[in-house]
Amino acid sequence: MQRGAVNQIIRCGFYLLVAMVTVVILYSIKILFFPLVIALLLKFLLQPAVNFLETRGMRRLTALITLYLIIITVAGAALFIVMPLLMKEARNFSAHLPLYDKMLEGALVKVRELILQKFPSAAVPDFYALVHGFFEAKSAHLIESLPHYVSTAASMLSIAAIVPVIAFFYLADGHLIQKALLRLAPNRYFEMFVLLSDKILGAVQAFIRGQLIDALSVGVMTSIGLALIGLPYFLVIGIIAGLGNLIPYLGPVIGFIPAFIVILVSPLGFSALGLLKVIIVFVTVQFIEGTFIYPLAVGKSVNLHPLVVIVGVTIGGMIGGIVGMLIIIPMICVVKVTLEVMYSYLKQYSII
Repeated sequence: MQRGAVNQIIRCGFYLLVAMVTVVILYSIKILFFPLVIALLLKFLLQPAVNFLETRGMRRLTALITLYLIIITVAGAALFIVMPLLMKEARNFSAHLPLYDKMLEGALVKVRELILQKFPSAAVPDFYALVHGFFEAKSAHLIESLPHYVSTAASMLSIAAIVPVIAFFYLADGHLIQKALLRLAPNRYFEMFVLLSDKILGAVQAFIRGQLIDALSVGVMTSIGLALIGLPYFLVIGIIAGLGNLIPYLGPVIGFIPAFIVILVSPLGFSALGLLKVIIVFVTVQFIEGTFIYPLAVGKSVNLHPLVVIVGVTIGGMIGGIVGMLIIIPMICVVKVTLEVMYSYLKQYSII
């Protein structure tokens, strides 16, 4: 066999091997996409703490281990405090479930009677029977699909368990990955790529870190405020309000809806005073968050016009639902920073 033919076979074999490895990597990334993204968010959140410990004379590995031990200790203490409260609220909800069912039946019967009074000839169905049948069907489907859900939950937990490990390596070797990627940049534009990388990472880190701090603050303040006015399930509502606050402009509404529902089905009955107290809590929390916490936590990391944020959140929701609404703002920040840096350098080199 001629030498050229041998080289051709070796070349084809090499390209085939590269293609197979690429497919395996892409498939692995598809499976681990969310753990990789969550680990990256965790890395952005913990990076300042690691840098702080390093400036105090600690080696990077020692700083990482120390930080992880602190996080495990604090998380364990928080779980020890929060879990009993959540269990108490769950037991409270279970104990009052028959009462809530009767209240729901009474409310739906009244709605049906009002409709029949206005439209006597209308064929109005029994709303309570419809709702009851819907939940019975869902419960039966849930029981049938329970093994599948348990398997899915176990799979998700096993994948989520590697998030701290991935974040650890992000924090330990992230700068090496960044340097390796920068080596791919052409020499002529190396400085631009370095500046662009620093600005993008800085903006995204500041935004994500600020949003998480902001959401945690809203959740804590909402839970404390609702607890002070004696609203049941204040801890669950606070968690929902904090998570909802990650979505710009919709956060207060997402948090208020469950609080309003709790007032409606409260064993003590609906009261205008109770509703007023909840409104005061949410208005106060949003005032403190908008006036003090958000400017300090997020600062100028976004620096976008409110109209751009509203349009962006709307488009993100249309494209990707809740996930799209959460990630659209950092994506806009990345595009904005990229265009600003590229425009500055293109103008500097008199290209534009």
